[in-house]
Amino acid sequence: MAPHTVSSSTDKQHAVSALLGSIPHVHWYRQTAKTLESCYQHAHLFGYLNPLRATPIQIVDQAAMEWMFSMSDSELRQSPCFDAAKCVATIMCDSLKPNPNIEEICVQHDIALLKTSLNPGTTLDYLQGRLPQMLSPRCNKHGVFLAVMNTGVMITGVSGVGKSEVALDLIQRGHQLIADDIVDIYRRDGAELFGECSPTLKGYLEIRGLGIINIEKMFGPAAVLDHYQLQLIINLKDATNTEIRNLDRLQPSLEDTEILGRHVPTLNMLVAPGRNLSVLVEAATRDHLLRMSGVDSSLEFIHQHDKMMGVEALSKTATDEESAQGKMDQ
Repeated sequence: MAPHTVSSSTDKQHAVSALLGSIPHVHWYRQTAKTLESCYQHAHLFGYLNPLRATPIQIVDQAAMEWMFSMSDSELRQSPCFDAAKCVATIMCDSLKPNPNIEEICVQHDIALLKTSLNPGTTLDYLQGRLPQMLSPRCNKHGVFLAVMNTGVMITGVSGVGKSEVALDLIQRGHQLIADDIVDIYRRDGAELFGECSPTLKGYLEIRGLGIINIEKMFGPAAVLDHYQLQLIINLKDATNTEIRNLDRLQPSLEDTEILGRHVPTLNMLVAPGRNLSVLVEAATRDHLLRMSGVDSSLEFIHQHDKMMGVEALSKTATDEESAQGKMDQ
C-alpha cells in the first residue's frame, strides 16, 4: 500500500490560507507569509478582537471598528491585539472597511487583512467548523473512498486493478462517493480518522474507457458526500487461480494499516474473473460491522466445528469401549 505523508508546517500555512480564502464573499487586502506554528498552544486560535491581548485570527465587528477609529496611530501600533508575534490575520465582518492605519500596521507586522460580508457570528461559526479540521494532522492515500452501508470504506490497490469500476457499481447500488483517486485523510478529536476530497475533484470519478464522469449529475446530489469517517480499507490485489486455491477458506485476509498513528482494519481481496467485487465489498462491510459488534463468523464456525468433532470423537470412543467390553464378556 502506498505510503502516507504527514502534513508539515508549510502545509498548515496553506491550510489556513485556504480556510480564510474559502470564507464566503471574502475580499483580501493583503495576505501573510506567517503560519500558525507558533500559536498552536494558544488557548483560542480565533475570536473577537480584544484590545488587551492578541488572537491569531481576530474578528472585527462594528464595536471594534469604532474603537480602532477612536485610537491614534501610535496607540494602535502599541496595542497588544496587533502583536506581530501572535496575530496572523484580521477579518473585517459586515463588509466593514478598515482604518487606513490598520492597513499600515498589518503591512508592518505581516498580518493578513481581509473582509467579508458575513456577520461576526456567522464568521465565527464558519471558523469553528473548518479551522480544527484543516489544522488537524493530515495525509493522503491513493484509492476510492465511499460510504457503504453507513461505513467509511476506502478501496485501494495498484493502478488499473478496477477500483473505480467497483466504486461505480457500488454507487449504482445506492452507496455514496466521497473521493476518487486521492483521498485526503485527517485525524479529528485526537482519535477518529476522516476522509474527504479536494474541491477540484469532488463528485468526479475516472473510468478507463469512459473518461471522467460527474457522479452528482448522473446519480443526484445524494450520491456524493463531503467527508466521512474512515473505518475499513479493502485492498484489491490481482490473483492467479493458484493464489485463489491456496487461500485460507476459513479466515479472512485481515491486517492493520497505520495511518496518522491510528490502526485501520484492512482486508486483502483478490481480483479474478468471475468474482463480483461490489457484492464482495458489501459482504466485507457487513462482516466488519458484525466484528465491531463482537460477532466473528469465522471463529463461530470453527468453534462449532471443533465442538461437533469433539462430540463425535467422544461418541466413537464410547462405542469402541462398548464393543471391546462385549468381546471380553464373550
